[in-house]
Amino acid sequence: MNARLMSDEDLVHVTGKKRYSKQADWFKAEFGISVTRNADGKLVMTWATYEALAAKKAGVAGDGARVRATVCSPFA
Repeated sequence: MNARLMSDEDLVHVTGKKRYSKQADWFKAEFGISVTRNADGKLVMTWATYEALAAKKAGVAGDGARVRATVCSPFA
């Protein structure tokens, strides 16, 4: 995964929106989250976060709780 911040162009490409407020609305509608914003209103989103959200929505993200529950201790 790439942890770099999404650029303005990246956000427009992903959301289809140019205005910061509309991009924020898109993330709220698609993923149910409120994205962190800079003082000027610009969204702060990393590619890693976006990819994790998309994977979770698609049902292909690993569930950390489920993964931990299946790990067996050699001392058990």
